[in-house]
Amino acid sequence: MMASFTDAEERSENIRDLVDALERASVTPTKQRTVKVSTIVDAICRHAFDHGLDQDALRRVVQVASRKTELDQTSVTTLIKNLYPSQQVPAHVVVTVVGGLGQGKGKPSPGTQNGLVKWLTMVRDIIEHHAILSRMYRVLFNMLDMISIRTSLCHLLSLITRRKHVQPFRIQQLLALSRGLGNEPALQGLLRVYRDYYPDIMIGSTSITRNSFPPQLDPEWQIRLIVIKETSIAARALNSEQHNGFRVARKGAKRGRASLIPDVHTFHANETSVTLEEIDSVEDFVDKLDRIELPGQLISILTDPLLQKFVALKPSVIATTRIQLWLSAFLEDEYKTAKSGNPTSTFLSEILDGLLEQTQYTKVLLPVVSDFLSEYLRVWDGISDVDAILGLLSFVSLQNFKDAHNTYFSKVEQAVVTQNPQNYERIIPFYTDVLRQWMNEASSKQPPPQNQFALSTGSQKMVNDLVTHVTNMSLSLIISVPQGSHLSLVSSILSFYELVSSSSKPNHIPIMLPSLYLTYLLVQDTSTTTLSRICGVIGNYKNAFDKHPVPIKDYYDPGMTNIFNWCLRDMFHLLWIPRALSFTTGKCIGMYCDPQLRHALNIYLGDLGRDYSIGPSFGIAVNPWLSSLSAITWMELEEVEVRKQGLDSDTVARHQGPISRLSLAALEKDGGITVGLDEYKVNVLLYLAKRGHGGIKELMFATASDLKKAVNPTRQA
Repeated sequence: MMASFTDAEERSENIRDLVDALERASVTPTKQRTVKVSTIVDAICRHAFDHGLDQDALRRVVQVASRKTELDQTSVTTLIKNLYPSQQVPAHVVVTVVGGLGQGKGKPSPGTQNGLVKWLTMVRDIIEHHAILSRMYRVLFNMLDMISIRTSLCHLLSLITRRKHVQPFRIQQLLALSRGLGNEPALQGLLRVYRDYYPDIMIGSTSITRNSFPPQLDPEWQIRLIVIKETSIAARALNSEQHNGFRVARKGAKRGRASLIPDVHTFHANETSVTLEEIDSVEDFVDKLDRIELPGQLISILTDPLLQKFVALKPSVIATTRIQLWLSAFLEDEYKTAKSGNPTSTFLSEILDGLLEQTQYTKVLLPVVSDFLSEYLRVWDGISDVDAILGLLSFVSLQNFKDAHNTYFSKVEQAVVTQNPQNYERIIPFYTDVLRQWMNEASSKQPPPQNQFALSTGSQKMVNDLVTHVTNMSLSLIISVPQGSHLSLVSSILSFYELVSSSSKPNHIPIMLPSLYLTYLLVQDTSTTTLSRICGVIGNYKNAFDKHPVPIKDYYDPGMTNIFNWCLRDMFHLLWIPRALSFTTGKCIGMYCDPQLRHALNIYLGDLGRDYSIGPSFGIAVNPWLSSLSAITWMELEEVEVRKQGLDSDTVARHQGPISRLSLAALEKDGGITVGLDEYKVNVLLYLAKRGHGGIKELMFATASDLKKAVNPTRQA
């Protein structure tokens, strides 16, 4: 990290030196220069292309380009073409550019002025104070008589014109220019913008050609700007503020292909109406909400956050119907195309991505979209637009799980997994998103009467059926997929149960336990992280039962609570006390280890040495996945106690491990430190928690609350 800051400082120093040299060259006649100016310009342009110009460098280079200097036209043009900002463009830079336009002795050449206007058009979305161009509107408009910059200026004005700019005297001036110049495309395009705001005043139609509209921005320049912004720390921080959600979105830098979804544009507005294009702040939006007119094409709601807010806050039957009709016609055509075996249009991906963005905002799947998906999934290949389709289906409303599975989920499972069995790793996260949506809906339902048995309401049964389906699927997958190749699958299963175990809500979301078979398989996985996470899940369930209204038997079947108690005892025996895999009728099941097998294992270990037995073999001090961390905990704890007791570090008796109650007693007799076994094991739990394995601590503390008292804070490792 330090090297990165050093490199940035070195680049900053270098660009400052280069700009200093450029400023000196700009006031020095060619014959008096000692350094070739093209070398300086090339170096600045390379830096700008690779890293962008910071605000200070940008300001100084623009000042050079915006006045008449000793630089040749080629150098100035090259500089303007490479004015890549690494941060947002300050308002004073915009003022400098506008001040360099027009006629006068100190003004730059017409070609330079035209390049500066085009540059303003390209960076208008990343200007620090977006209102600055609006404030400079009068100055820019009064330069329309300049032939050299008129076309570029009309394009810029077309993009920044708002209702407040459309004044009668400007309308007259534009009409006069139009009559004198004929059908100049760019001027006619600006007239069209004016006419959209006041169609009743500007009677008649303007001549519209392809060149009437602002041209698409240089894609290579825009792509380069995006790369610079993504690699600039300062630019990334400012970029999050670039679009505050209260201005209409314009497809600029990232628009690399044709788009079916148009920008927001309001047609046939009148003098008293307000358009979304005029809104530029949250205060402005709130003040004018009741007077805003619906834009021309409401399908822009798929990509425009401001339009999404407007439709959500001011719903209307007209708006909903218009959106539904457009989507219905488009999606029906796409379905018929796919059903006939032909490839769908290139616009389907754009629409599905837009629908996902809109659905994520509203949290509601439009009926026309759910109808389309129920049919389209029959012919879907399981590959195209998979992220968008799974994302949309995760918002399927709470309903009978069997119906939802027959209509949507079974088709998704078949389509996705048919392409690659490993794609089940995508199905579990998908069901996690569905569960989150369903639990949110179930939580908002009217609660049943108090003391009513769990799973007695329809919504509770629906959520439980979903969890049961994923449990059965997960158990099948864990058994089927070889160990070592299923890490992401196990992680997704654990994420699902982390959500289930921490989301129970009395009378709304029941406590839904995973299968004991699945739980024990995960406990025996060869990963410390997996062990910690499944322990955390069990601990969450224990906390959920502790916080639940009592008596528990009034809400849950005794068989369910018995199963969970078996699990708690098995885990406590496994990790904490030396009774791993023990079976006691009605109390614990030994993680399904047959008693005869446990006896045989115990005999085998006893033959290896009298200190070995099956009971303590999985304890926290010797567990195969935890033993190295437990050993480190002991060494740190031992050093703390040696210093605290003032013992000689070189001669004090050291424990060689593994730790047990007998070995600790023997250590004390040999002159070593005095530490209780429970205190040591609690320190292991705390050490594991500090290193990201806190699930084991949470389970042990939830199972035996008195363990928290077994550690002295002054003696923690």
